[in-house]
Amino acid sequence: MLFKIFWQILGIGIILIALVDVYLTVLYPRTGKSVVSLQLSKGIWQLFRWLSHLPGFRKQDVLSYCGPTLLVAIASFWVCTTAIGFALFLWPALGTGIQASSGKTSTDFATAFYYSGYTLTTLGVGDLVPKTGFWRFVTVLEAAIGFSIITAALTYLLSVYNALTRRNSFALSLHHRSGDEANAAALLIRLKGYSNFEPAMSEISSITRDLLFLLESHHAYPVLHYFRFPEPHYALARIALISLDLAALIKSALHPHIHQPFINSDAVTGLEKGGLDMLVQLSNSFLDKQQIDSTEQRQEWRHWYFEAAKVIQQNGIETVDDLEIGADNYVLIRSNWRNIIAAMAKYMDYSWQEIAPYEQ
Repeated sequence: MLFKIFWQILGIGIILIALVDVYLTVLYPRTGKSVVSLQLSKGIWQLFRWLSHLPGFRKQDVLSYCGPTLLVAIASFWVCTTAIGFALFLWPALGTGIQASSGKTSTDFATAFYYSGYTLTTLGVGDLVPKTGFWRFVTVLEAAIGFSIITAALTYLLSVYNALTRRNSFALSLHHRSGDEANAAALLIRLKGYSNFEPAMSEISSITRDLLFLLESHHAYPVLHYFRFPEPHYALARIALISLDLAALIKSALHPHIHQPFINSDAVTGLEKGGLDMLVQLSNSFLDKQQIDSTEQRQEWRHWYFEAAKVIQQNGIETVDDLEIGADNYVLIRSNWRNIIAAMAKYMDYSWQEIAPYEQ
C-alpha cells in the first residue's frame, strides 16, 4: 500500500513541476521565472556550442538549429513529463479502478504510460476503461490538462516566431542604415539628411521603441536568446552596439551648441537609457557575472572615435571643437556598455570582428 502511495505522490509532484513550468513560461512570461525551461535552454545551448566546435561540423549551421530545437524540447518536456506523472499516479489503479475492456488487465508501468499518453493527447482508448467515478474524473482531468498544454505550446511557438520576425526586421533595418558594417557614424549621417536633425528625432524615437519591444519580447520569451543566425547582423550584440554607439557619438562628437536641441532631446536620452537598459537586463538574464569581464581597449576606442568624427565632419556636420575632450567623453560613455556587449557576443559564439566589422 505504501509503495503505491509513493508512486502516486511522485506522480503528482512531476505533474505539478510540468504545470508550474507551463504557467511561468506561457502565462507569466518573465525571464528567470521558469522552473525547468530556462535551465533546459541553457543546457541545450551549451551542447550545441560544444557540437559546433567538433571537426566536421560547420559552426554557423549547427548553432542556427539551436532555437528551433529548443522549442521542440520545451514542448516535448511539458507533454512527456505530464504523461509520466499521470502514468505514475494511474499505475496502482490498473486491474482495479482501471481495467481492460476484455481479457486480463496488464499492470506494468508501460501499460500505465500507454493509457496516460493516449488520454493526455485526448485521443482516448477503448481497450482500457476506468471503472469507478474517481478514475473517470482523473481520466477527464488528464485529457483537459493535455489539451491545455498542447494549446499552450502551439500558442507559445507562434508568439515566439512573431517576436523573432520583428526582432530580425529591426536588426536588418539597423544593419542597412549603418552602412552594412555596424557603423554608427554612417547611421548618424543618414539621420541628418539635408536638415539639422529635426526629422531624426522621430526616427530615433522609433529605434528606442523597437529596443524596448526587444527587451519585453525577450523577457516574455527567453528562448529568443538562443535563436542564433549565421549572419551576425541579426545578433543582439550587434543591435545593442549600433544603438548605444549612436547615442555615444551624438553625446560626444556633435557640437554642443549648434546641435544642443538634438543632443538634449528626449529622443536621444531615451535611446541611450533604453539601449543600456535593454543590454543590462538581457545580459543579466542569461549571462553569469564572471562572463561580463572583458579586456578594455581604450586606445582602440579613441581611434574609432577619431575616424568616426572625421567621417562626420566630411559630411558637413559640425563636431566638438576639441576632439581630444570629445574622445575622453566617448571612452567614458563606452566603458559603461562595451564589455557587456563583448561578453554577450562571446556567449553567442560571435567574434568581435563579426559584431563590429567597421572598427577593425
